[in-house]
Amino acid sequence: MADAILSPVKVLAAAVWLAGTIFAQTSGPPARPGGEVTGGVGFRHVVDNVERSFAFYHDVIGLDVISPPQPEAPLPEIMNLGNTIGAHSRIAGLRVPGSEISVVLIDYKNIDREPAQPRFQDPGAGNLIVRVIDLDAAVARVKKSAAHILTAGGEPATVRGNRVLFLQDPDGYVVELSQANSAAGGVEVTVADLEKTAAFYRLLGFDPSPPGAWYGDKLLTDTAGTPGAQFRQSRAFVPGSSASITFIEFQDIARKPLHTRTQDPGTTILELNVRDVDGLVAKLKAGGGTVVSVGGEAVPFTKARIALVRDPDNLFLQLIDRR
Repeated sequence: MADAILSPVKVLAAAVWLAGTIFAQTSGPPARPGGEVTGGVGFRHVVDNVERSFAFYHDVIGLDVISPPQPEAPLPEIMNLGNTIGAHSRIAGLRVPGSEISVVLIDYKNIDREPAQPRFQDPGAGNLIVRVIDLDAAVARVKKSAAHILTAGGEPATVRGNRVLFLQDPDGYVVELSQANSAAGGVEVTVADLEKTAAFYRLLGFDPSPPGAWYGDKLLTDTAGTPGAQFRQSRAFVPGSSASITFIEFQDIARKPLHTRTQDPGTTILELNVRDVDGLVAKLKAGGGTVVSVGGEAVPFTKARIALVRDPDNLFLQLIDRR
């Protein structure tokens, strides 16, 4: 985000920003061998108003509090990391109950911002999956909040034996709620072309599964708020962990690829722990990635060097090389 003595607020803000969170699958396969990526997936939402988004994810979705919204903190390292010079940032952290999945909300001030309001089908959209024990109670809170429900009819649908509801948070992020015996979650990213996405993520040591066949089941697409569309998916485990990310591509529906900046509400950032961040940055540049950080290189932090890279679909990757 330079070695310096920070105020308590800055220390807390930096700690939340840097905290590596894992999308753990305790019943899943063993950790994949690490390479340049050594594990860890943090999920970060850039939002328009951190208090509003915090209330939504805590009071409506039911996520637990890690840290409430913090005061504005003008951290030079974070400015350089995201090329948000002069901006203050506010953050809050939450966690899916019963899991290690956390969501960090980031709100930028003192800088121009353009809300993206991504839709599920838009390449670059990052979506959160939350499995809850009492879906009916969660849906009641969603309706009371006046959140935008995507599922046709505004009620949970039963898909392959599971009750599911899709909705959007105040910034357009899609949240998939489903009934489960225990709380859990995951992450999904919409892309423009699965083959091209796979080629890029292989540079990071990922091994995405071959894209599945196009699927256009009406119940599924109506449930997801993408009526008439077809979709296909690919799954990739994060090297060095048992966590996975699902990539999804749509067709036969209007799509608008995102092209946001770090500070724009609607931007999604995935955090990865890596080795040799400089070598990895060079490889990703050659493969079509764009380094957002000032100077086009990693930024020094206390005990880490971090780079922010935009992938070809506008998903931002925060690459952390811990020292």
